[in-house]
Amino acid sequence: MKQYINRNKAGFSLSPAFTEKLVSSLLAGLVSGLVALISCVSFAALIFNGQLADSVFVGINASVSTAVVAGSFITMLSVCRPVLALPDDDTVPILALMVTLVVASLPADLPASDLAATALASIALVALLTGLALTAIGLLRLGGLVRYLPHSVMGGYFAGAGLLMTLGGFKVATDLSLESVVEVSLLLEYESLMRWVPACVAALVFDQALRRFSGAIVMPAIFIALCLSFFAAAYGVGYTPSMLMAEGVLLGPFPEGEAKVINPVLFTSASDIHWNALFMHPGSFLTIIMLSAVSLMLTVSGLSLLQQRGVDINRELRVSGWANTLSGLTGGLTALPSMALSKLAMDVGAPPSRWVGIVAAALCAATLYGGLDVLAWLPKPVLAGLLIYLGWTFLQQWLLESRSQMPSLEYGVIWIIVGVVVLVGFLEGVVVGLLCAVVLFVVNYSRINVVRYSLTGAQLSSNVDRNQAEAAFLGEHGEQILVAKLQGYLFFGTSADLVARLDKWRQARERKPLRFLLFDFNEVNDMDASAANSFTRIAQEAAKTGFVLVMTGLSDSMMGQLRSSGFDYESMDCVEVMQDLDRGLEWCEEQVLSGQVVEQQEASLLNQFYDALGSWENVEILLSYFEQRRAVAGDILAREGEPSDELFLLETCSASVYLGTDLETMHRIRRASSGTVFGEVGFYLGTPRTASVIVDDGGELYVFTREEGERLNRDHPHIASQFHSFMLRLVTRRLQLTTSTLRVVLA
Repeated sequence: MKQYINRNKAGFSLSPAFTEKLVSSLLAGLVSGLVALISCVSFAALIFNGQLADSVFVGINASVSTAVVAGSFITMLSVCRPVLALPDDDTVPILALMVTLVVASLPADLPASDLAATALASIALVALLTGLALTAIGLLRLGGLVRYLPHSVMGGYFAGAGLLMTLGGFKVATDLSLESVVEVSLLLEYESLMRWVPACVAALVFDQALRRFSGAIVMPAIFIALCLSFFAAAYGVGYTPSMLMAEGVLLGPFPEGEAKVINPVLFTSASDIHWNALFMHPGSFLTIIMLSAVSLMLTVSGLSLLQQRGVDINRELRVSGWANTLSGLTGGLTALPSMALSKLAMDVGAPPSRWVGIVAAALCAATLYGGLDVLAWLPKPVLAGLLIYLGWTFLQQWLLESRSQMPSLEYGVIWIIVGVVVLVGFLEGVVVGLLCAVVLFVVNYSRINVVRYSLTGAQLSSNVDRNQAEAAFLGEHGEQILVAKLQGYLFFGTSADLVARLDKWRQARERKPLRFLLFDFNEVNDMDASAANSFTRIAQEAAKTGFVLVMTGLSDSMMGQLRSSGFDYESMDCVEVMQDLDRGLEWCEEQVLSGQVVEQQEASLLNQFYDALGSWENVEILLSYFEQRRAVAGDILAREGEPSDELFLLETCSASVYLGTDLETMHRIRRASSGTVFGEVGFYLGTPRTASVIVDDGGELYVFTREEGERLNRDHPHIASQFHSFMLRLVTRRLQLTTSTLRVVLA
């Protein structure tokens, strides 16, 4: 506070910055509080209509006190600033429907006081349960789960809520329940027309004015102007305000009663509450709880973006949970932060301060204790028009504008939800929507190709550097191997496709029978029992027709799922399980090579040097610059990070290249067989070793050092040039193989 206080000879004074912040907060709070007050009265009129119309004072008291109690609590503890909270407009239509069902299940001759007490108790109980549920979700840090609700289901929910709010506007205007065809037909009678037509006109005025004009005071100004216009029009045809009150066109008269911010109806009126009626509609309770969590998540995400502030959704769930628990205990409604009201305050110029929400709550409290008599003179058609406008905005956004924003099938889910909401109920509509969304997901996900690519052994080779003879043999006979790299989640919708693909693969290779079918699971998330059964069928087909099923990259959970489904691969001769794709492909290549005779004489380094240098005399000269060594399995020829001063040419031994220096955590990236060369890239570029080399099978090898290379360049430049050309062709051949593989994979 020190920065806001100036000290001078006259004493203490507030700094200009603090004064500006205080004035802005007061202005924004008053404007937002007025809009919140109008919304609370409209929501109360929506909930307390029909049989409860005479008890609308109770509803107004509960709705306004919610803005005071829960609104102050959320304002004080939320990270968002400014933030204003009031009864949640997303769930109010469902709350009104629930109250209607509760009242309909009560005896017809029940006193009005018991009706009001039971209705208010149902509202408070929902707020209490919602608060406990939101708190639990926040404490368990499950706020992220709400994000998995399909967009089409949310759209159907909001459209259904908009439809209920629109119908609620007609109910408020006409005092008809609209629960039967007969009552709907009464809308065409003259008396009803004179009530709902002005409400529709008011809704149209709200819609057009709020589209054309921007500003914080537009909405309350329109509301006041419509109220004055209504009274002027009524006076023009001979109706005084008192006559309108007597006709039931106005919100009042209110019965004699004391306004209360805290009204613990669940305790003070326990004897008047028909508890059995409250628990006859658990579906409505669950719907409000679930949709409150969704609504809160959307609002908090919007406020975070609007205010450019990082927000922890789980913390906001806990804050709103505590606020709703308190609201339920004090006889209030379900309350959540309002995106529209908070943005309205920011448009007025509200600073990031809690004072905005406190001022708005104070205005609602002052009205509750000193201005409720004024609210009795509010015209129902104007309040109904506001409800119709709010409902229409939902319908317009989700039934009209969303048509071009989502696929046709998802858009159809919205209409299905709305239809079920109208014909059956709100919870049933949401459940049907979820089922439709699940079916769409299964159908769409089944269309995703779970086979990322399928290549033959001639197109894709292991990371084993082979001599020219072996490479040529594998290039000719590599089609005996088929590699299928799988991806995503394997389930009943995609696993059947693998079995069908197997038949196509085998039919396409009738002339060259398939010997090895390799499935790589490295990019597979998991599989269900149906997918595991599909691999059992493939293994049975392998045993029947004589090919080997090779499975690589299986996680522990996938191996467990295979065992649980009866896939005992350890006892199957036709199934091999390998650590990764490279080792699996290497094993297949070794099997292909072992079944044929490869001329090792052609594969030796000496013959390769002879082909490159043109004479044995030149080969002998070249070898005089090499050091011949004998290596045993486990010898470390090179370490990662060391200078690349040596080039290794394997004559009869083989070695593997690993990333890392720790023997326990090394990762193999390449293997070099006899008759091959490695270390050439670092040798020619002069860069440090990027990997370690360890001997697999002992044997003879040649080592060519940098010093000997320089001496060869000086003594025999022609032979040196031919040797370097040989190395260039070797590197180019590897690059060509890699490029062709990538071209096939990316095609």
